[in-house]
Order: sequence, then structure tokens, then C-alpha cells
Amino acid sequence: MESPVCLSQYFVNKQNVRSFNNIIKCDILKHESVVSFAEFIFGDTSVSDLPPDFINILSDIKINLRNKSKLDFKEYFSENNILQLHPVDKEYILSNCWKALSEILPRNFYGSDKNKKHIKDYLRTVVYSMKRQNFLPQIMIVGWDFEVVPWKNLITNAKLILLKVLFWLTKYVISPMICLNFYVTTCKLDANENKLYYFWKNQWQSFYDKHVSKMVFSKVMKKCEPYSLGKKSKKTHNLADRLRLKMLKKGIPKLYLTLKPNNDCRPIVCYKNELLNQSEKYKFKERLKFLRLLTGKPPLKLENQYKTLHTKWVAANKPKLYFIKTDLSNAFGCINREKLSKILSEKHLNIQKTEKCISMKKKIAQQYRDLVTELRKPILIRAGSTVYEWKEGLVQGYKYSPALSELYYTYLDEIYFCEHMKLTENQVKLFIRVVDDYLYITDSLADATSFLNALSNYRNVNYEKTTVNFPHESIKQSEDIIFLGYCYNTETMEVSRANNIFAGQMCYKIAFTSGISEIHKFIESRIGQSGIPINSHIFNLNYNTEELIWKHIFTTFCLSANKLCTIMAILCNEQEMKNILWLYKKRVAVKLSNSMIEMLIKNKPADFIFMYCINHFRYLSWKALYLCAKQTPKCTGLVPAVNNELRKSDCIFGKWREHARRINTNGECERKSIREICRRTDLRKIFREFDVLPKGFECYHHKRLL
Repeated sequence: MESPVCLSQYFVNKQNVRSFNNIIKCDILKHESVVSFAEFIFGDTSVSDLPPDFINILSDIKINLRNKSKLDFKEYFSENNILQLHPVDKEYILSNCWKALSEILPRNFYGSDKNKKHIKDYLRTVVYSMKRQNFLPQIMIVGWDFEVVPWKNLITNAKLILLKVLFWLTKYVISPMICLNFYVTTCKLDANENKLYYFWKNQWQSFYDKHVSKMVFSKVMKKCEPYSLGKKSKKTHNLADRLRLKMLKKGIPKLYLTLKPNNDCRPIVCYKNELLNQSEKYKFKERLKFLRLLTGKPPLKLENQYKTLHTKWVAANKPKLYFIKTDLSNAFGCINREKLSKILSEKHLNIQKTEKCISMKKKIAQQYRDLVTELRKPILIRAGSTVYEWKEGLVQGYKYSPALSELYYTYLDEIYFCEHMKLTENQVKLFIRVVDDYLYITDSLADATSFLNALSNYRNVNYEKTTVNFPHESIKQSEDIIFLGYCYNTETMEVSRANNIFAGQMCYKIAFTSGISEIHKFIESRIGQSGIPINSHIFNLNYNTEELIWKHIFTTFCLSANKLCTIMAILCNEQEMKNILWLYKKRVAVKLSNSMIEMLIKNKPADFIFMYCINHFRYLSWKALYLCAKQTPKCTGLVPAVNNELRKSDCIFGKWREHARRINTNGECERKSIREICRRTDLRKIFREFDVLPKGFECYHHKRLL
């Protein structure tokens, strides 16, 4: 049991669990012999080695569990009378789960008050865990006292027995306790994407049923009768047919609702990739490739398009630019299937006309036929035990939805925004659409107004999320436009990271996968360039001032440092933290610094000299870690060591010492430091602003997580 384990997998998105008897068969709890119950816990027949006192404890657990689970633990959770759907306080859930668990586990199970507190802490870990958060089993039992009865009487591996009991409790006691009374899921309510929210089960079920009924009434989906036989109809079928139908239904993906602000929601289906064999995966990839060919849209990078726009803007003597940012609501669901079929046919015929190779023509024709055959199949989804056919548009989660959506909206964009997509030498403009997000920039107010008029061809424009930088009677105005995680200053054309990239708790932005078993590799992939991309869109001296660039550099280091402190606070003890500092030095203070320097040198005006010392970057990297460690309670022990590294690299404020200004790839001095560059007056003024973390940063505090 050394592999990482995800505790939340047993109670997240479990909507159809109806009773405790669905989880544990009554016979196991009712059987007089405790041996079968012990085998159920440990998963094998090695229970003969257990001492009699431990067997008696297991017997007490069995009896208590049978008595306390009769009402599906509902007596421990008194539901309030508020009808509106709202998240339940996790402290309330923890408190009542602990009350139930205390009545199931006999006092002699713990052996001491210290162990009892350990079980409560473990329960807190389960309740407050994140989506797909993995834990190392050996860490879960650190601090357990094995020198007390009954644990010291165990002849076999006491640690292994404790782990098996803990995981059994999680899967068959704590998780049922939660999912029989609550529905647990992630939401799009804020920037905390991996945070789990608890809702009262009947409130969520009512909310879910209303939305399903609404979609049926509006003909978005239709009940599929062959898969949705009632009890009376099932009796007329033989057992083999009923079993076959049951297996077919298992392969149909479930419909989930992701909650958004204002009690709105997004329907999503989740397909299981493991159901596809290698041949099906190959066909899927080929069809996606064919859809990209039909779309005919070249993969253009946002940063390259913006750089071209900026060059034109400067050449045109920096005229006033008009920005429009918008998006489409329910982009997949609003696709017209008939129109999509016509677009597919038209695009296919156009390719056949231009293609000269006969064998390639045959291949394309076959791919088209295969794709049409696949798309004619009904999109089946399952809500509870009822199967529906998705009738209107495409559903999010369907494997071909993104590629078909791209084909559909690219085709319509070329019709609706034909004039706005044309590039002329004299005009400064940019048209970008990424999935359902649009950004349009132009130097003409009339052209901007024309774009807004053309936008109305789409019936699903989200005007609440539409932003412009010029006065408009019904659309909000802002000088800063947020698009795809970037913030554009429409006056200066400077580009920054949007605050939502680092706002909120960092722990909810990190996926604690099974990779935590190799902690150094896990941290390296999160804090280095693979976890914090360095691109030319913000690290660009062509349109960003040097002052703003240094702010970007510091923010980047703060992102990396906050990730490191969060991971260490969750996974490491103090000694392990000190042993990881070298990794930060290697991946962040050195390699991430070098990546930013290379990017800045590549993206600057030819006549601009970027004057820096390598220690400026080192200093900011350690400064960021110092601030994050200081505000992360479990990492405060690192502050002296980090402060020491900070002093070593402080050539801007500290005592002057000879050092290398630039270092080559072999770590040798390439250029010696110049005092005037190291102590630049303008840089000292900028660096003084870096005594606090950027606005919006939150460091990990285990006691403040709600």
C-alpha cells in the first residue's frame, strides 16, 4: 500500500447512491461470525493472525455500524429548511461525521487520546480534500502510537493493518455517510477549480431534476425509450435481455451539471477513455485530423498576431484603438445540426475539387463517409437510470464537440465577419476567436460598431461578459480588457497577466496527482517552466515598459514560490522542505531566470539595450520565496535559509562584492558585474515595490481553508 491514493474519489459526483445497503450488503453486518467481516475489511484471509482483543474490536465496529446505519446516517445531519441551493459549511459536515464515527469506533480501538485525535485529523483530511487529490499512505499514519493496546499486541504488520482499516473506513463508512446526505462536486463559482463543494442531497437532486426537465421540455434532449424501460416493461423481457440492457446502459456516459454563478449551470457528459480500444483510439485521432483539414484554419499564436498588430499600430503613429471582447453562451449547445451537416458536405466538396491526387481523393471521401456515419449515431446520455438522446446542438464532453464547434464557428465567422477579417495595409485591426471567446481590435469606431452589429447574427452572444473600451449605451466599458488570461491596457497596448491566474488559494489550482510519489519530479514539473510558461506575450519589450517587465518577472517568481510553499506545506515535513531548497535554486533561481532573460533578449527593439545583472533575477526569485514562506505557516522554518540566499544575491541594495553579471551554460563567468548596472537608481526604485506580494496572492494556510 505504498502507491498514492485519492480519498475523494469515493464520494465526489456520487448522485445515484440511494441507501447504505447499496454499498455494504446486509449479510456482512448481520452475519454472526466476525471473520467474514474482518476478511471484508482486509481483503484477504490473513485474519487468523489477529489477536482475540482486536477481533472483539472488529465485532464491536460491525455491531455499531449495523445499528447506526439503519437510517443511512440521516439522524446525524439535520437538514435546514432553506430551499435555495447553497454550499454547506465543511465544519458542520466534519463535526457530524465525527459524531457518527465516534459512535461506530469503540474507545478501545484507539488505545489513547492521541490516536483518537489522529483519527479526527484524518477525517478532517478526507472532508477537506480536493478533487483528485492523492495522498501518500505512509504519511497518513505518521504520529500514530503503536505502543498502546491493542496495537502493540498485533503480531503482523500493525502499520499495514491500520492503513487497511483507515481506507476501509474511508470507502465504506465516511464516504457513504457523506454521499447519502450530500452531493459533492466542483463548481465554476470562483477561481478555485479543484475545490469541492457540499450540497444537501435532496436540494441538489431537486435542482438537477428541474434542469433535466427543462432540457426535455425545450427539446434539447429526448427520453430514449428502448433504454428506459419501466419495472412493468422489464418483467416482460427475459433475464438475458435485461442483463444486456444493463450492460449497454453502463457504457452510456452520465450527465453532470457544473454549477455557475446565479444558480446557472453547464451540462457536461463524462466519457470513459478506457472503454476505447487501440483501434477506436486510432480512428478517433484520424477523424480529428480530418476535421482540422476541413476547418482549414491555420494554428496562429495569439502573441504573434498581437506583435504584428503592435508593429502596425506604431507605424501608423499610434492611433486610438477600439477593443471588443465577448463570448458565446452555450457555444456547443447552440450549434445547428442541419447547418453543420451542410458545412461538412460543402467543405468536403471544396477539398475534392482542389485535390489532384486520386488516391488522396479516395481516402478523403472514405474519411468523410466514416465521419458522417459516426455523426449520425445518436448522442446518448444517462441521467440517473434514465437514458436520453441529445437532440439540440452538441453536448460538452462529447469527443467530437470541440472539433465540430471549431469547424462550425470558423465557417460562420467567415460569413458574418467577412469585412472585419480582411487585412489591409492601411488599417490596424485584429480578429481572434478561441473556442467561444472573441477579441476584435480596430482603429475605426465605425468598424467597431459594425462588428457589434455583425455579432448580433449569433443568437447566443453573452452581452453580460462583453466589454469595450469606448462608450456604448448597453455594454460595459473598461480601459483594461481581459482575454484568455491576459490583461490588455487599451491606452498603452501593454500586456499583463490577468489577476485570476494567481487569485485565490493556490492549492486549488494544483493537481495533486499520483505523481506525488516522486516528490522531487512532482515539484520540478510544477514550479519550473513546464508549470509556469514563459512566452513572448508578456515578456516583450516591444510593447511593455521595462518597469512593467520587472513586475512580470517578480510576479512569475511569486507564482513559482507560492506553488512550492503550498506543495511543501501539504506534502512535506520541515526537514524535507530544507532538502528541497536546492531544487528551487536549480529550477527557478537559475533555469526560470535564464528562460525569462532569453525571451526578453529575443523580443526587444533592435536599438534597446536591456541592462541587467543575473543577480537581479536571483534576488527577486529568493525575495518571492521569502515573502511566500513567511506567510505560509508551515514553511516559516525556511525563512532563515532563504534570507541567507537573498543576502548572497543582493547586489542592488546590499554590500557590494565582485561577481558575475552574466554566466554561460557551463556556469562560468561570461561578463563581470558593473557596479553602475547592479545599483541602477531606477531599478532600486522599482525593486522597493517588491517588499509585498502582488495584489490577489493568497498563501496556503491550512486553518483558513473553508
